[in-house]
Amino acid sequence: MLRTLITVMSLIAVISFAYAESDSQVEKLRAKLVEALPNFTPDTIKPSTLPGFHEVAYGTKIVYVSDDGRYVIDGVLVDLDDNKKNLTEVSENETRKQYIDDINRQESIRFGSQKPKHVVTVFTDIDCQYCRKLHNEMDQYASYGIQVKYLLFPRSGLQSAGYQKSVSIWCSDDREDALTRAKAGETVAKAECDNPVTDHYEIGKKVGVTGTPAILTADGRLLPGYLPAQDLAQRLDAN
Repeated sequence: MLRTLITVMSLIAVISFAYAESDSQVEKLRAKLVEALPNFTPDTIKPSTLPGFHEVAYGTKIVYVSDDGRYVIDGVLVDLDDNKKNLTEVSENETRKQYIDDINRQESIRFGSQKPKHVVTVFTDIDCQYCRKLHNEMDQYASYGIQVKYLLFPRSGLQSAGYQKSVSIWCSDDREDALTRAKAGETVAKAECDNPVTDHYEIGKKVGVTGTPAILTADGRLLPGYLPAQDLAQRLDAN
């Protein structure tokens, strides 16, 4: 019994030392990266599948830094022994999923199926023509069991008229109705309230949104641009 206890305590000590050593290395790498790129701060740094390297995430941008902090690889990491799996894409999708899961715990504007087979998050701009086309076909998306959670992404920025429109929609008594009317070209009465539009916009930039509509799947894949309901359903069913 005593020998077993000593063994367990020794194992705990080794594990604790390994974690402390790992934490120290991560902080050294973080300091080195911030020194080299002072305008950017890593969101996460963790051991990489690639021996001798750590994986670094700037938002959903993934790079690899050598354990001694000397070398940085900006490219795609592929595992040839695992059916040519794109490990960089896997990490990017996992990071996007974390961002979207966090923001989708808040209130959202929802359309489409009420008993969904698939749920997607769509970054939308009020005046974007293809965003309007997607919205006008919402019944088709619903027919394929797709529910859409909208995040408001004023493409022209946080000082634009599109931003104020987005705020007014969010602050309306009936957000779904206000969004539909705005996408039809109607003017929505100006309204102000505590709102998440800035958060939606900043998260959109973090996950790689550069235009609208931008569709994010539940597993973190980013599908830029408009997709007809049938095409989107086929992509969702395939994964």
